[in-house]
Amino acid sequence: MSRPVSSGPNGTSLRLGARLRHAREQRQLSLGDVSERTGLSRGFLSRVERDMTSPSVASLVAVCEAISLPLGRLFGTPSVAVVRAADRPTAVLPGRAVVDTLITPAHESHVTVVETLAAPGGSGGEHYYTLPSECEVCYVLEGTIELEVDGEAFALARGDAVTFGANVPHTWRNPSRSAEARVVWVIAPALPDPRGQAGVP
Repeated sequence: MSRPVSSGPNGTSLRLGARLRHAREQRQLSLGDVSERTGLSRGFLSRVERDMTSPSVASLVAVCEAISLPLGRLFGTPSVAVVRAADRPTAVLPGRAVVDTLITPAHESHVTVVETLAAPGGSGGEHYYTLPSECEVCYVLEGTIELEVDGEAFALARGDAVTFGANVPHTWRNPSRSAEARVVWVIAPALPDPRGQAGVP
């Protein structure tokens, strides 16, 4: 029967074993490799990774060093941010028939996710633009859009997705005369100020 190694801030158990296993597998190390580096048996390490036993501080430090995992990261609590639909920052873009809604928290540093609702003829603008990031994903939830990336055009329908460089000149539009288009843009790393750049997915 498994037991928690430690407790989180609200009395929740921290499953350190799963974190140790994930870090070990990320570095492509076997239990045998860690056993050789630490002098701890494979059986003991296996029980630790399954949260079936609590290692001593010395053993835990040795394992973390063996798999190059900072001890502080092992005990860190992942942040969880809930953004309610009613609280999402929204930008209405005059003259472009577009409404952008920021889905991720404004302070999120890893990724920016924006939902765009484009009326018939709505667009990202007549001219190409770029974003201060590396990767951008366009995913069509409803309707159709035409995406242009550095001179190459893509006709996208519901369920289609395109991944491209956010810093490559691009723009898009909803070519329909009657139907709205709903698109999700995923941008990574996150935009420096997604609220300030709302309307430029």
